Amino acid sequence: MRRTHDARIALLDEDQQTRDMLREYLEGQGMHVVPVANGTELRQLVSQEPIDAVILDVMARGEDSLGLLREMAEQPGTPPVMLLSAVASDIDRIVGLELGADDYLAKPFNPRELLARLRVVLRRGNAATARAAATPVLTFAGWVLDPTFYVVRDAAGRDVDLTSGEFKLLHALAVHAGQVVSREALLRLVHGDEAEAFDRAIDVAVSRLRAKLVRHGGGALIRTVRGEGYLFAARI
Repeated sequence: MRRTHDARIALLDEDQQTRDMLREYLEGQGMHVVPVANGTELRQLVSQEPIDAVILDVMARGEDSLGLLREMAEQPGTPPVMLLSAVASDIDRIVGLELGADDYLAKPFNPRELLARLRVVLRRGNAATARAAATPVLTFAGWVLDPTFYVVRDAAGRDVDLTSGEFKLLHALAVHAGQVVSREALLRLVHGDEAEAFDRAIDVAVSRLRAKLVRHGGGALIRTVRGEGYLFAARI
């Protein structure tokens, strides 16, 4: 269970001033901040110690931060990730969310806003964990989707390599099989009630998810209903 009052937060940010400010502020709110110098240290920390959330600077010098984000998102049990970036374009935000980020905050930012968003991410993670534990394994067209272990297998029994965001999207559609789900509803199901409406992010996410499903013979699983949203076509 991810805590909100005494959470352990891993922090990778290339700017010393930002690191010091965040550490002082968040620890003043009862959290414990663990700064790391690079992606290697972050991977090691997350794999060996209990970490409740990660704050990751997209522009960290010498790091492929988005590649690191994707790598982490593909690992079961990875803590939620909040991205920080000096670039606030729509496309950067879309890519970050699609690769598995749980939130995206542009620099400069008010530390009080970051704290509020971080608490939401932690609460959302707790709620998602509870829902997954209470949700049965789903089977459809010979496929298996296990929400507890974030595992998807195709009809041939092969694992389907999805990011955490793609898994959440597929699960959200599958549990509403036979129903048209709007883009706004999908955004809330994947990113929580506090998510801002951003249709293009969902379109990009569905497109990438479909491409992976096609490679496993599942191209017909998700249908687009023009002007309405998306429909999971297989029977559960």
